[in-house]
Amino acid sequence: MPAVTPSAPRELDVRGRRLATRRAATVRPGGARPAAGRKAVDTSRGRLRLSLRHALALGIAILALGGGAIAGWALWKSGKIEQLQAWASERRDQVLSWAPFPLQDVTVDGRRHVTQDAVLKAIDMRRGQSLLAADLHGARDRLERIEWVEHAAVERRWPDTIHVVLRERQAIALWQNTTIGADGRPTVDYVLIDRLGRKVRSVDPGEMRVPLMLAGEGAPEAVGSLFLVLQDARPIAERIKAAVFVGQRRWNLVLDSGLQIRLPEEDTGAALQRLLALDRSHRLLSRDLSVVDVRLPDYMVLRAAGAADPLLAAGARAEPPAGATRPASPPARPQTNDNNNNNNKPKPGDTSAGRRT
Repeated sequence: MPAVTPSAPRELDVRGRRLATRRAATVRPGGARPAAGRKAVDTSRGRLRLSLRHALALGIAILALGGGAIAGWALWKSGKIEQLQAWASERRDQVLSWAPFPLQDVTVDGRRHVTQDAVLKAIDMRRGQSLLAADLHGARDRLERIEWVEHAAVERRWPDTIHVVLRERQAIALWQNTTIGADGRPTVDYVLIDRLGRKVRSVDPGEMRVPLMLAGEGAPEAVGSLFLVLQDARPIAERIKAAVFVGQRRWNLVLDSGLQIRLPEEDTGAALQRLLALDRSHRLLSRDLSVVDVRLPDYMVLRAAGAADPLLAAGARAEPPAGATRPASPPARPQTNDNNNNNNKPKPGDTSAGRRT
């Protein structure tokens, strides 16, 4: 038996085996793994199908929107929309009339200047409608938009009543507002002012009687601060008939006697207290005066009734009354020579000199 000589061991090529194994795995026959080129072709076809679907859906949506817009415009032009709304409102009223608690009455507290029609329009309900359908918040907002209403409250009172509580604005002053029109002519408008300085509405000055007349630009916005100062000057506040806001800086007060009090721009309260102190000691406000100027902190300026304002009278020229004729200028005296002048001189001892015949 022949001897078997073992052959020398060969060195293993690890790198080669790995490459060979990897190559064999990629080129394995009968595998179900698709090639790279075929996969790319299938993906592009899928994307193409999806894009066509999106384009088709977008086109349908655009057509639907356009058709709806055209149909809505045609209905609006034909008046069908208003008819449809009226029909829906009637059906709603019929349904609500079958509901429980139908409205039978509306009661109002605190109404003085607000009209009954304005309240009913703000409630926006008709007799027979159910209280369950009442829009209380909307009714309150509509009531507070009325010019006279400062605050409003609306509530249901079962089984058939809506109750309204109003707090109207208190008009305490009438503002005389003067504006210049485009033609250059002044226009006077009278506006009611409430206790907070808010404008209520324009009125005829003979329509309402208010205790205070305001004048001057910006007077409604500044009258609140004036009222605060007058709280500590009751003897003056009770006699005020008018207040003029001068230069949007300070006030001139007019009392019931016609006396004008000129207040300073600052420290108005201190100036009024000085005036009241003098009135207590010397009865200043009861005297026959036309102006009391307290704008200077050290002293007051008083003007007697009937006296002219020196600032207005300065530089004024006296004009003759209408129809009066100016006096004629005296005739020119004839000139005489020196001899005649010497002869006309009185002589010593002549007692007739200076006599007139």
